[in-house]
Amino acid sequence: MIRKLFLGLGTFVLASGQISQENIAPAAYIPQLRPAAAYMVDNTNNQHGVAPDKGQLDGPVIATNINTTNLMGGHSAGTHQASSNSSYEFGSGRQEMLIGRQSSTFWMESITHGQMPYQPGPYTFFRNVKDFGATGDGVTDDTAAINAAVSAGSRCGLECGSTTISGAGTYMLSTPIVQLYYTQFVGDPNNRPTLKGMHDFKGIALVDTDPYIPGGGGAEWYINQNQFFRQIRNIIFDLTIMNDTNTDGDQQYVPTGLHWQVAQATSIQNCDFIMLDPHNGPTNTVGIFMENGSGGFVSDLYFFGGNIAFRAGSQQFTARGLRFQNCGTAISQIWNWGFLWKNIEFNYCYVAIDCTLLGSGPSNQGTGSITLLDSTLINVPYAIPVNPTFLPSIVLDNVGVQNVQFFVYVSGSTNYLLVGGNTLTIKSWAMGKRYTSIDDSGAYQIGFLDPVPSKPAVLLDSTGRFYTRSKPQYELLIASSFIVVTDHGVSNDGTGDQTDAINTVLSDNVGTPIFFPAGIYLVEGTVFVPVNSVLVGEGWSQIMATGDYFSDETNPQVVVRFGYAGDIGSMEVSDFLFTVKGATAGAVLVEWNVRESLQGSVAMWDCHFRVGGAIGSDLQFSDCPKLSGSINDQCKAASLLLHITPSSSGYFENVWAWTADHDIDWPVGANASNTSASQIDIYSARGVLVESSGPVWLYGTASEHNAFYQYQFSGANNIYSGHMQTETPYYMPNPDALGVFAPGAFEDDPTWADCDSEDVCVESWALRVLHSDDIYIYGAGFYNFFNDYTQNCLDDESCQERIVETSYVQGLWLYELFTKGATQPISPQGDVMIPVLVTDPNVQYGFTTEISAWLSLGEQGGSIGNDIGSFGSDSGDEGSGIVYIDPEIWGEDNPTAYCIPPCIIVLPPKETTITYTFPPITTTIPVWTDSDDDPTIVTTTIILPPLTTTAVDYWNINITTLPVATVVSSSIQPPPIIITETPNMVTSTFYPPPYPTNTTLAVQNNPTVTISSGRPEPTCKSHCGHHCNIWCGGICIFDCVPCLFCNGIDPPSPPPPPGPPPGPGQPPSQSESTSDCTTTTTSECLTLCQTASSISCSSTCSPVIQCEASPTNGFTNLAPIFPAESEQWVLWDGNTAADISVFQDMSSLLNSALPPPTTTVTSTVTTTTTTTPPGPTVPPTGPFGVIYPEGHGDITCHTDVDTTDLSTCYDHGADNFDPDTTYDTSDGICTQYGDVVDQGTDVGNYCTIVQLTACSIVLGVADTIIGPAFFSGRQLATFLSRSRDACGNGPVSVVSTTSSDPDDQGGGYFMSFCLVHPGQESACGTNMGYGF
Repeated sequence: MIRKLFLGLGTFVLASGQISQENIAPAAYIPQLRPAAAYMVDNTNNQHGVAPDKGQLDGPVIATNINTTNLMGGHSAGTHQASSNSSYEFGSGRQEMLIGRQSSTFWMESITHGQMPYQPGPYTFFRNVKDFGATGDGVTDDTAAINAAVSAGSRCGLECGSTTISGAGTYMLSTPIVQLYYTQFVGDPNNRPTLKGMHDFKGIALVDTDPYIPGGGGAEWYINQNQFFRQIRNIIFDLTIMNDTNTDGDQQYVPTGLHWQVAQATSIQNCDFIMLDPHNGPTNTVGIFMENGSGGFVSDLYFFGGNIAFRAGSQQFTARGLRFQNCGTAISQIWNWGFLWKNIEFNYCYVAIDCTLLGSGPSNQGTGSITLLDSTLINVPYAIPVNPTFLPSIVLDNVGVQNVQFFVYVSGSTNYLLVGGNTLTIKSWAMGKRYTSIDDSGAYQIGFLDPVPSKPAVLLDSTGRFYTRSKPQYELLIASSFIVVTDHGVSNDGTGDQTDAINTVLSDNVGTPIFFPAGIYLVEGTVFVPVNSVLVGEGWSQIMATGDYFSDETNPQVVVRFGYAGDIGSMEVSDFLFTVKGATAGAVLVEWNVRESLQGSVAMWDCHFRVGGAIGSDLQFSDCPKLSGSINDQCKAASLLLHITPSSSGYFENVWAWTADHDIDWPVGANASNTSASQIDIYSARGVLVESSGPVWLYGTASEHNAFYQYQFSGANNIYSGHMQTETPYYMPNPDALGVFAPGAFEDDPTWADCDSEDVCVESWALRVLHSDDIYIYGAGFYNFFNDYTQNCLDDESCQERIVETSYVQGLWLYELFTKGATQPISPQGDVMIPVLVTDPNVQYGFTTEISAWLSLGEQGGSIGNDIGSFGSDSGDEGSGIVYIDPEIWGEDNPTAYCIPPCIIVLPPKETTITYTFPPITTTIPVWTDSDDDPTIVTTTIILPPLTTTAVDYWNINITTLPVATVVSSSIQPPPIIITETPNMVTSTFYPPPYPTNTTLAVQNNPTVTISSGRPEPTCKSHCGHHCNIWCGGICIFDCVPCLFCNGIDPPSPPPPPGPPPGPGQPPSQSESTSDCTTTTTSECLTLCQTASSISCSSTCSPVIQCEASPTNGFTNLAPIFPAESEQWVLWDGNTAADISVFQDMSSLLNSALPPPTTTVTSTVTTTTTTTPPGPTVPPTGPFGVIYPEGHGDITCHTDVDTTDLSTCYDHGADNFDPDTTYDTSDGICTQYGDVVDQGTDVGNYCTIVQLTACSIVLGVADTIIGPAFFSGRQLATFLSRSRDACGNGPVSVVSTTSSDPDDQGGGYFMSFCLVHPGQESACGTNMGYGF
């Protein structure tokens, strides 16, 4: 019975008498919205000038008989003076407060509670508000009594560096309850209490976690990004009878439930926010106001009504399991760098997530990025409005919608995602910078993502969402159900070795919940927690390691070991703090070994790691000050914080692994905006090491200030993480990552053997992913704010060189990565991929970088990498691999680069203006005659025009032995040109080979570069060169454009256009599997083709947006979508061009790498053969005539039928087509579709893609095409521009072209664009000649 309760999910029950959460129909569909209060912005430094600091409340209203010494900066409440220098001696008073009925059966009220050993006594840790006079009768003003319960004793308020409530009833409030630092408010989950604002309530919110100082110019009690250790759970906030505004002094407020401005190790769970329904009339109510911070985690919240339910601003944040019902605006983003919204439900809200607000500061920071994952929107007309001047990076993943009109849009302007009220599921869509393959240099795009992640079932719940599990509160148990360790000889006063006593209690009570009252449990050996244990802490009960056993960094020892390798069963751990005292360089704070027997049966919630920076740690400001000039061995305090071992699995929620950067118990001044005065040097080698084969879920985790890495996934599989956050140690690079600890104590420790001599390379990794598969990351904020405690490096993002490393990884799905201070946001190892640079276009966005999707290793990459930078690798054998050299080399008199052979030196381009004059090119062209079915191949000479460039690109240098000095080689790819064969005037596009064509000319006038042995340097920070994969006769094409027609030979005939997979009886292509059916969809608005049988490969198709239509009964159990696969080049292995088995249209490939020519260059070709134009010359017949284009790629202006002014089509024909999107004729874009008939013969079809009043744009398709025809938005726009140039705005009947347009990005060859007068659609001819 007990075990079943422990494995059950935490309940989410509304208190009796609450509004039902189901089937609430609004009184009116459109609510009456109001703008947010002016002060509800980021008020840092009062940059907006609207900080709510004009009131008179200077702290909580408290009963007069309560001792509030130290509450207001070391003085009694009501005063506002600077604290004394000795105030830190009182520490950060910890407290747990129960709001609840005295007859409650909730076990927490009657169990033995803990203590705060370093808090001067007498001090009560656990407090019931009714013991301080609160009534909860729904009539009496309980404000002063509750504030008294919070503040009694030597609590720390204003100017503190860093102090829990439970039970049922309705507690009326007239002014805010101030939650002090290190405080938990806990309600009775069986009968949750209500905090209800009175009609004449005065103040910023019912509960205030960070009061504004009156007249303080925006200053507050606490530094928002250091507001650690807070918790609120099981409370209902009722705003329904509060005045629409309230005034304190000269400050006006709107009714608000919670002012929540917090950082790490904070949480809200199982709370409701009940407000007036805006459908019934206007209201100003706000559920949560969170204007700043560095959080944080919230889960299982319910919002009813309100003008704004959640006004949210923070550096980063994780929200899971939130429900919004009948809200005006559900979520209003003030600003952020990154938010993860997971399992969010919006129902009858007017706006789901408002991202239009812009913040303050030089970057005008608005919404940096949001991820909406596994969520639903029902009856929400406007989902995500955005600001066109600061478009956020957005990822939508598995989002169900029903009756939603506009999803992502600019009000009154652009619709980025229009769903039109349909019931459907969006599987994968993004706005922002994306990378989708190993050779993708990245592009800013808005639209559906391809590839779509294939998610392992082991990570998902029964509905197809990533699995979640709320923290159990064991509310159905009673106090006697628990074993209380302090009742069994265990001391929590921070003295004596408690290892044996704890181990005895744990081994004797497996399966029974074991309660650790608040306090400090000192251990000098390993605590072992057997499989199937349940551990419950209180106010983050501290397990503190100390002593010689943990001092040897070369022989790490575990502090708390959860199970042994191979154990399978359950494990539940909540509300603990794992920490150390003194020099413990060999301490591994937690080793996690247990594997789940049921999904989610091994889990950890609200547990944190703190190394140094607090009273009792012997690692405070007085022990380990920053900038001491040397490394203090007494401040080396941990080897590894959390080790999730290969045999384990685990669910981890709201876990913060923190090596302290400052002393949280050191006093700061009232005007301090940061903790620079209390910063310290504490050294920990490693953060979180995950070696598990999964499943592992990491929700709302962070790891900071560890020397080697913050996170390392090594040999890991089936890992979910969202959101994750890191910081590099502030002291780096003095010492650097190798300056304190030696690598090698754990497998795959980083060695930085591939670094150059620059200090900023040998710095802590935020994330290393090595030899791993199926890693899913939704939201990652990786930061380096300092270089040896200075911040000048932020100006050019040069605080460290690299921050994320990958090696031998496949199935890495990384969404919404944002970084600060790193030159390379992502640094893949291996010989194929180039790093992402902060200087790349559209990478830096606002204060941080923003990458919406990095999917380069999603479906490939398992063989890409090297182990040079990991302990145990033989760098002499591996070499440095590919080394990208910085352009600074060209400023040296004797350019010199370094690497360890074997290596490939990738030189940067050199900025210089040079004009190339090309020699005549002898080649062949096809020429048709009237009597020949096949063309005659004739020899001709082509003269290319001169080409001026502003940079010279150089070949890669392959190094096997060193040193070497070499004159570098350079080459250039001339752009394609249009040639005309005379006298028949047939045009075609010619693609010249690279120049020069021999190595002698390639080195002329080029510099000599010396390559010597050593760590790679100078490594590239911006304007890097390109790794060359394809070679032609010794000539490197620097942009990796394959040369299939070297030495002047024209390209081979093209492959067939992309289309559906082979049908029954058709042989598959060489690149496809012969055993599996394939279904494809293409373009932005897709047609789903779901395979019906693995034997017949038959499909049924239905039009949907991107993913699949939802069943009528909900959003679960949906069939997957199979996105179209774009054709890829394979890397040439040095054999012949015949080895390249997958082809693309050469014109589209060249144009993606080289700018298209702005003018047409016509070269006169002299031939020895008389020819006639290719293709039929039948005159137009039929109602308007069938119009055949005169050549290939030409614009033809026809005036032989009804004419009109076509300028409307020129101006607006491409308005609804994205330039970077490929469309096809099967995806519902055809407003009309019919046959093109020539003299009784069906020669093709037409598809009207644009239908305007004065004109139409038609796609003509020959009958020779099997399946849909393709074109790109850019191709269409180019056609319209060229049409205007060729035909003008005068009376023209039909304009036509062919698919060999120089800007052709599609796969159709026998097709043509036509621009016609409405009704002339069937006059659009088709290209009956040959295709390129």
